[in-house]
Amino acid sequence: MTAHPGQQADPAAPTGGTFATPTPQEPRNGRPPVPGPVVLPSAGPAWQVPGQPASPTGDGATAATAPSGAAGAVGAVGAAGAVGAAGAVGAVGAEEPVGGPGQEAAEWGWRGRANRLTGRALTLTATREELVHRAARRRLLRSFSRTMSVVVANPKGGAAKTPTSLIAAATLGFYRGGYTLAWDNNETRGTLGMRAEASTHQQTVVDLLHRIDDFLATTGSVGQLSAYLRPQSARFDVLASDDAAGSMEIIDDEAFRKLWTALCRFYRLIVIDTGNNIRAANWRSATAVADCLVVPTTVQRDVADSGLWMLDHLIRTGRADLAQNAVAIVSCADPKPDTALLDDIVERYRQVVRDVAVIPYDPLIRSGGRIEYDQLAVPTRRAWLMACSSIIDSLGIRDQD
Repeated sequence: MTAHPGQQADPAAPTGGTFATPTPQEPRNGRPPVPGPVVLPSAGPAWQVPGQPASPTGDGATAATAPSGAAGAVGAVGAAGAVGAAGAVGAVGAEEPVGGPGQEAAEWGWRGRANRLTGRALTLTATREELVHRAARRRLLRSFSRTMSVVVANPKGGAAKTPTSLIAAATLGFYRGGYTLAWDNNETRGTLGMRAEASTHQQTVVDLLHRIDDFLATTGSVGQLSAYLRPQSARFDVLASDDAAGSMEIIDDEAFRKLWTALCRFYRLIVIDTGNNIRAANWRSATAVADCLVVPTTVQRDVADSGLWMLDHLIRTGRADLAQNAVAIVSCADPKPDTALLDDIVERYRQVVRDVAVIPYDPLIRSGGRIEYDQLAVPTRRAWLMACSSIIDSLGIRDQD
C-alpha cells in the first residue's frame, strides 16, 4: 500500500489475496449479537496453509478453495483472521469491486493508482478487501467508559503468552495512538521485558511498587511514572517483571490492586501477561479485574488442553462470563502446522469462547528474541489486526454490562 502524502503507511495493508466476508454472530449465553470480526487476507489465499505457495492469478491476487474442517471454516489457516462463532464464511475475489450507492474510492492496488494518476477524474471503487481492512481499523478505535483490562492467560508454559501480550499491546497501541500498557504480571521471572525493545533503564514492577503510594495520590505524574516503563516504537509501554524471581512473590492481591488502580489513572488499555500458576495471588487478582480474557495456545494438544482446562476452571468458579467472552489466539509455531490438529483445536475452542483467531508462523516470534512490531511479517500484522478487532468487540460487550 502506498500512503498519501502526510499519511503513515499501514503496515498491515494487504498486497493481494482473497479473504472471507464476515457473518453476524448468533446470540451466545443470552448476550446480544455482536458483528463477527472481518477476516483480512494474507499474501496468499484465505485458506492457504502457512508455508505453502499460492497460485498467482494476476495483480497480486490469488485463487483459493476452502477445504473442509474447522480451519477452513474459520478461514484462518493461512490468513489467520479472527472469526465469530457463527461458523463458516465464504471466500470472494480480492479484486472484486463493491457496487451500489455510497461507493468508496479505491486507494490500494492498481485501482488506487489509477484514481491518483487521473486526479480522481476516473473513480474506481474500492475492493471488498480494502473495505474490510478499513472497517477493521475503525473498529479498533472504539471508545470505552473506563480503562479496560485484557488478561492473557494459559497455565501451560510455551503457550505463547508473552508474544501474545506484547503483539496485542503493540497492535492496539499502533492503531489507537498510545495510552496502552503491556504489564508482566508473572509470579516468577517473566520474559516480557526481554522480548520487548530494549530500554535505557532496568526498573521493574517491583521498583514501581515501592513508590506506588505516590501514584495513587495526585502527587505522582505520568512523567515520573515513565521512569519505570519501557517505551516501544509501536506507541505502547512495557512494565517488566523483576529479574529476581523471589522479588515477584511480594506482589500479592493487595499489591496487585494498588498497581492496577494506579496504572488505570494513566492508561486506557492494559494488557496483562500472566504466569503459569492459577493459584498465585496476582493471577487470581488479574482475572478478577479482567474485561477480556485472551487464551493463547500453539498447535499442540497439551497446550490447547491446558487453556481449555483453565476456561472450565473459570466457569466452575463463577467466572463463566469471562470464559464465554474470551478470545482464543492459536499461534502456529511451525511453518507447516498439523492442519488436522489445528482444525480440532479451533473447533474445540469455538464451543467455549466468543471468538478464535489463528496467527501464522513468523520466524521473528519463533526466534525467541526481541520483537519489534514493524519487523513482523505482513501476514502476522494482518492477522493481529483482526485478532485485536475481536478483542475490542469483547471489551465493548463488557463495557455495556
